[in-house]
Amino acid sequence: MFPRFKCVYFVLIILRCLLFLVLYLLVAAEANTTDLNEMYGYILSPNFPEGYPSDSDITWNISVPLGFRIKLYFMHFDLEPSYLCEYDFVKSGAEQPLLFCGKERTDTEQTPGQQTIYSHGNTMSLTFQSDFSNEERFTGFKVHYAAEGE
Repeated sequence: MFPRFKCVYFVLIILRCLLFLVLYLLVAAEANTTDLNEMYGYILSPNFPEGYPSDSDITWNISVPLGFRIKLYFMHFDLEPSYLCEYDFVKSGAEQPLLFCGKERTDTEQTPGQQTIYSHGNTMSLTFQSDFSNEERFTGFKVHYAAEGE
């Protein structure tokens, strides 16, 4: 009977650990999402204008009143360059999702430059992800958003 008790106890410990891990991941995912409901504002990468941290995954959900759309433009953009934006990137959930990375436009990387991005409706998301290293201390981004009548 004693070995069976050890097995049940071991299974209970594993289940408790899995439950803790799932709860931690749910809380961590929510902690990295920010809702913005103002008519205009700024979004900054973490630590801007200093180098941004490694292993970032942050989403900003912008929402303006019905009848408006969101106008977004980058005032500063300096991310680690990578082929097809596989390391660090900013992704917009605009009418046509866009992926930006690097410091300058190449044949495999797109930077926002002077481009203005518009939402299709009254909501838009912006996600920033960085990989495990930022050795050259890229400074990240500063983006301005504003509600604009449709």
